[in-house]
Amino acid sequence: MRIDKRRVAQVALELLREEGLDKLTVRRVATALGVKAPALYWHFADKRALLDQMTELMLGPVVAGLGGPGPAQPWWLWLERSCDELRRGLLAHRDGARVALGADVTRALALGGFVERVTAVLHETGFELADASRAAGALTHFVIGRAVEEQSRPAPDAELAMVSDERFPFPTLARALRERHASGRTADEDFHYSLTLMLTGLRVLHEDSSRQPAGG
Repeated sequence: MRIDKRRVAQVALELLREEGLDKLTVRRVATALGVKAPALYWHFADKRALLDQMTELMLGPVVAGLGGPGPAQPWWLWLERSCDELRRGLLAHRDGARVALGADVTRALALGGFVERVTAVLHETGFELADASRAAGALTHFVIGRAVEEQSRPAPDAELAMVSDERFPFPTLARALRERHASGRTADEDFHYSLTLMLTGLRVLHEDSSRQPAGG
């Protein structure tokens, strides 16, 4: 049978949902497709190449819908929405963030497209191109890393029990986490708090550069 990369990635995402990333192998995907593993290695040199194709499939719809800031929309609100969409695209799949972690953006084109679009928006709003690309990379790495943490974190009840145990080695962190649990703050709120820190920093840098005299 003819092997289509998109079909392979779809089957791999189905296996990911059922069994998780640790049990996902090229051989298992080949078995699910009814072919021998060498048939897939013709298209995917290794598991990372397969993960990149899966990342492309997961995030393609996210990047396709990004667009750019509207006429009256501040650039930082567009960034907030875009980062939130990236996070949701990763969290929509079991271990999705780990799949995207370390992706080669020349193969995971949707992820590369996200970085490209954010870089362009930041540059258009006044950041030097090099700084715009550094900021876009930092935001992308933050979102992926944060999503990895969310998908690896214990369930709320288990985490609360862990930090309530007197043997937990970090007393200040334990108290802070207990307070956060008591407040009822959600993972969405935690994410947006951290993202706001980054966006506020970018806004300050942007304002500082705008006040610089020409040639200064």
